[in-house]
Amino acid sequence: MAQSNMHQQLQQASQQIKDAQGAVLQAQGADAQLLEQAHQQLEKAEHVLQQTQDQAGQTATENAQFQQAYEQLHDVRQQVQEAKQNNNDVL
Repeated sequence: MAQSNMHQQLQQASQQIKDAQGAVLQAQGADAQLLEQAHQQLEKAEHVLQQTQDQAGQTATENAQFQQAYEQLHDVRQQVQEAKQNNNDVL
């Protein structure tokens, strides 16, 4: 896999994760639809990361940008779960 292609895919995943995080912050305490949108964006980002790993193998997993995106994905997914739980508690 070309290094620039892997970089592009990692940038795409990172942007999707950031977008999802923004949706989570907007949705906390209110909007289940935004939380679902954030969840879908995280699914897309996870797919891109998995595809990158499948194509680049260990080169991807050792890449600092890949590791950061994967950690962000995990963190934002946790935020989505917490926000969903908070919304359920409010309702």
